Amino acid sequence: MRRAVAAGLAVACLSTPALAAPTPYDPETADQWVNPMARGDEAGDITVDITQAPDSVSEGDSLRLQLTVANSSEEAASLTLSTRRGDPTWDVAGARRALALDASAYPWFGPTVDVEVGPGERREVPLELPAEFLPVGTWPLMVTAGENTERMLVTVTADAEEEQQTPGLTVLLPLTSRLDIVPGETGEAPEEAPLILGSEHLAGQIAPGGRLSELLDIYAAEERGTCLAVDPALVDTVSRMSRGYTVAQSRPSLITTKQRLRDSWFTDDDPEPGAPGRGAADAAAWLERLQGAGCVVALPWADADIDAVARTEDEWLFREATQRGTEVLREELGVEPVPNVVIPSSGYITEQAAPSLGWADQSVPVDQAWEASVATREPQITDNALESPVIPDHAGAPTPAQPVRAIVADNSVWGVPQSGAHAHLAPGVTATTFPAALGSLLAATGPAPQTTGYSNPDWRFDYRLDSVTARAITAGSALRLAVAEETLPAEWAQSPEPVLAVPAPRLDAATARTLVSTVTELYDARAARPVPLAEAVTAPLLDPVGPPAVGVTRFGSPWSDPSAVSDTEVLRAAQQTRYTDDLTRMMVNDPVINLTRYDFTLPLRRDVLMALSGTSRSSLATNRDAVEATNGRLDANRRTLQELRGSVALFPPGNVYTRASESSPLLIVAGNGLPLPVDAELAYTGPEGTVLTAHGPVHIPAYGSITVQLTADLPEDEDQSQLSLWLATRDGSPISTPVEITVQTRAGIVGTYGIALLVVVGLSLALLFRVGRHRRRRQRP
Repeated sequence: MRRAVAAGLAVACLSTPALAAPTPYDPETADQWVNPMARGDEAGDITVDITQAPDSVSEGDSLRLQLTVANSSEEAASLTLSTRRGDPTWDVAGARRALALDASAYPWFGPTVDVEVGPGERREVPLELPAEFLPVGTWPLMVTAGENTERMLVTVTADAEEEQQTPGLTVLLPLTSRLDIVPGETGEAPEEAPLILGSEHLAGQIAPGGRLSELLDIYAAEERGTCLAVDPALVDTVSRMSRGYTVAQSRPSLITTKQRLRDSWFTDDDPEPGAPGRGAADAAAWLERLQGAGCVVALPWADADIDAVARTEDEWLFREATQRGTEVLREELGVEPVPNVVIPSSGYITEQAAPSLGWADQSVPVDQAWEASVATREPQITDNALESPVIPDHAGAPTPAQPVRAIVADNSVWGVPQSGAHAHLAPGVTATTFPAALGSLLAATGPAPQTTGYSNPDWRFDYRLDSVTARAITAGSALRLAVAEETLPAEWAQSPEPVLAVPAPRLDAATARTLVSTVTELYDARAARPVPLAEAVTAPLLDPVGPPAVGVTRFGSPWSDPSAVSDTEVLRAAQQTRYTDDLTRMMVNDPVINLTRYDFTLPLRRDVLMALSGTSRSSLATNRDAVEATNGRLDANRRTLQELRGSVALFPPGNVYTRASESSPLLIVAGNGLPLPVDAELAYTGPEGTVLTAHGPVHIPAYGSITVQLTADLPEDEDQSQLSLWLATRDGSPISTPVEITVQTRAGIVGTYGIALLVVVGLSLALLFRVGRHRRRRQRP
């Protein structure tokens, strides 16, 4: 059976856990994307693509293909298109392997056709394969044009001759898209913050004929056993688009600085206002269509990489990634999503990330959990999070009140208790598995095919060598093959294992149409029975799994993942989320202001989640752009946080502060440019023996300032004291930039001036004495 084979392979790979790429663009990870020994195709001037083919053919029917031959050279070419097939494949893993082998794995020759192609010409060529060339089964098929090949899996079906036990089938159809919200947004009141997008990319996706619009049409054609895996960030953005938005490259500054009129005469620092967005009506229509979906489950926010989010060790970032989505979908769509389900974009959960899944439990809303945690938080002195080079290690999440289910590849859970398609990862956390080979073939579809981190690197190649149509047909055949693997004879006592199909997050319409058509045929032929997602992820009681032995990994990807978020990027994300937490705790909710402190900083956390999105990273075609987008968003988010940090500041009365006496207080102004009041402690450093006392916490009104009076006990043997002061949260986390002041008493000034005066008087007397003596000498006879 498939699962026994997968388990055996996983055990053999225990010594190679998933590794994060050390830095973006590391050339050492190149062979993790493409095995140089796989496929063996050579790029040339002549290419051939399959542009049209049926999803499958019945026994006895011929297979008709439509090919496109292109000549990019400057000379005409005469060539022969030939067809070849390999041996039949009986499992999905074998099919994936066959697609990566060289041409010698396709020893059976089929029809050929001669073609003349002029320089720069593209020609459509029909080709028919007779029924005797493709008997019943699943066949690797290859079309060759010189050194270029086009490959796909072809399924030839036959009517079932005997009663069989058919497996259950559940198919996820993901709805995600690139969200280019201009970074730097914060919450506002009384109205919501205006939506500013960097382009009209999303408007094109949801317009009639766009990818996201077509996916809703395809889902409506077959709702049996299918479920929409929806990115809540997408729904939230489209909802905001429906109320109007702006397209611009930047957003206005969060902090308004005072400027003299004459300084603004010849300057124009205001950003471009942008243009009104054109997709509001389409957004409203698309959202209305989505509201009728029968089954919905939330993806992580912005399809963020769950492992990377867990590595930041920030509870609130993880809660926003995994918990907020169900609430948003419920409010925006009026449906009840399948709760407590986590679908990692990587297809696996690392052992380090599993304990954090307790925070995915949706029993308590995020905002309420935040306020409760602040009320019970213990004081702790830390360095400034934005500059800290380390990530504090936290104990992890508590056991969830309701079970949390993760959907992962079946080869990523090898050393934990399992029962069928379910595995126990942590207390209250289970995994529901899907076939790893099927997941890899479904991911390798569309214009930007993905390389799954859990796939065997030996069979990785640049999937763009085959056309989008060929890879879509391969996906349909792979799904049929996965169902056939689990089909059992009627007389067997055991029940077949269910099949869970998880396509690529950026599923394209052509592949979705092929998959849904395949699903419909399987159901209608009673080759599979539809299973709702809620039933598919319901796990039986499993034995608990304790902590692993030191140095032992029991689950996670068995192979290296070239698309994993780097440690450098995780550190930057952790710095920004920790500082966002500190900034939020320093503010105070005001019942008069229709904005909570958590809602004010929530968009900043979402910026970090968008930066950690794993979708485009896992494609060789878009990885570099995705990494650059991550760095750009993190840079912009840091600038916003620095701007917010500068808005809460201390303003000393000059660099040197003179006290009339040792009992005189120090006066310093604290300003707040935030829309909520701030409660802060005054923190300082100074010479040994320095004690500064503020009478209670510093409460700074929203968009206001206050003069703080400090009682200062300074070293008696020092006439001047160098002090560094800053504002911190009530539990000790630094917030504002430190200011340096020198404190000097009048007694010190008098003492200094007195000594100088005595020196001057002494020198004057000495000079007078010398002059008088010189005169007396001259007056002697």
